[in-house]
Amino acid sequence: MRRCIVIIAIVTGLSGCATTRQVDLNTREQQNKLVLAKLLLENNRTSAAKKTLSEISSASPVPGITDEAIFRLALLELENGQQKATTDKADKNLNKLLSKFRSSSWRPHATTLKGLIEGYEAALQEKSELERTVKNLKNANATLSKENADLRQDMEKLKMLDLELERKKKR
Repeated sequence: MRRCIVIIAIVTGLSGCATTRQVDLNTREQQNKLVLAKLLLENNRTSAAKKTLSEISSASPVPGITDEAIFRLALLELENGQQKATTDKADKNLNKLLSKFRSSSWRPHATTLKGLIEGYEAALQEKSELERTVKNLKNANATLSKENADLRQDMEKLKMLDLELERKKKR
């Protein structure tokens, strides 16, 4: 009797593993891709890592894996610098992470990064406004410099005329 219970327990345990194994195949595949992407990043192969992370983020979501892949992809999108398109891509990835993975451990990081991106975009806009202001001030300065030079010439002419008038009065 004990033998039957042990055999039933073993068979039940093995059949349970067999039914969850198919679900784990997708998780395992996504996990392997994430490990591959991390290795690619360590070896400075960012384009291949971006491709792998994109594959993970476009596949069926696996909590703990897809959210990390989306976050890492958002970081890689920011790497190009001041291009608005890259910050837009990163922002879309962060929005996807924040909306689809509410209990993700990457959520606080995504929120912080999103705030930084918004601050960065505001700073870029402010910088462009300042550059326009500087350009306008340079134009105004050039105009004032020209007017100043013209006034100096006019003053010199007046001085000369005044001196001539003085000379004529003395004669």
